[in-house]
Amino acid sequence: MLTESQRRAIRWYIGDVAGDDPFWGDPKAYVTVNALFFPGIDAEKARAAEGKRLNPAILEDADRLAHTLGSLMSAFTPLAEPICTYRVERYADYTVMRDNGSRTCSFTSTSTAGFLSAYQDRVGIALMRFALPAGTPCIDMSRVLDDYAKPEEAEILLPPGLGLQLTEAAPDPAEMQILDAKGNPPAVSVTAVPDSEKPVSVPVESVPDACRLAGIRVLRALMAGEKPDAQDAACYVLWKAQFTRKLLSAVSFSPRT
Repeated sequence: MLTESQRRAIRWYIGDVAGDDPFWGDPKAYVTVNALFFPGIDAEKARAAEGKRLNPAILEDADRLAHTLGSLMSAFTPLAEPICTYRVERYADYTVMRDNGSRTCSFTSTSTAGFLSAYQDRVGIALMRFALPAGTPCIDMSRVLDDYAKPEEAEILLPPGLGLQLTEAAPDPAEMQILDAKGNPPAVSVTAVPDSEKPVSVPVESVPDACRLAGIRVLRALMAGEKPDAQDAACYVLWKAQFTRKLLSAVSFSPRT
């Protein structure tokens, strides 16, 4: 059974929210949250270019954010039986995943319902099939939420830092019909299998809290269509790396064997 804190964190992450609180009422909080787990600010730039909202309010209270994401991470449980899930991924995000230790960079929404058209609103895509064995840590939204707001998405959420074996192939003719926001076919078709042999190394360094405030300025600049200050961007990158490593250091997301 989920705790109330876990349930609230899950609903907040998937956008099942109400009210106008800048933090708790954001229906797209996952856009900002997931960008925190990527190195540099390319992920933030890509999301801003796609018209996605980056919410500075999410960074305003570091303790609240850490508690909320800690509750979300603690809600992952081992998969009872093997399943196959699907994701239309940004190609740029996939290459970061592949080139940084072959693991999920951020929370990763997948679906048992195939490649969802709702996630083709990005420029440059990779198609990912996840062959998830029993024991894979995940959150099955239809199982953990009594009144799941988006049942058509059949979402299985995977955690950040999950080791993967990645196998690339050319998209087949049917996959070539799945197009990105500019009408281009997928760059690659990928099979991903969780790998229990890839422990996560997460050294945690101390970073001044002023770097979090720099992050707020970076997100505001990107939302205004402006180039962030270079020093702010560098400081924000240090802060978010420290923040996410600290979160990951408290958990282990390897499939149980």
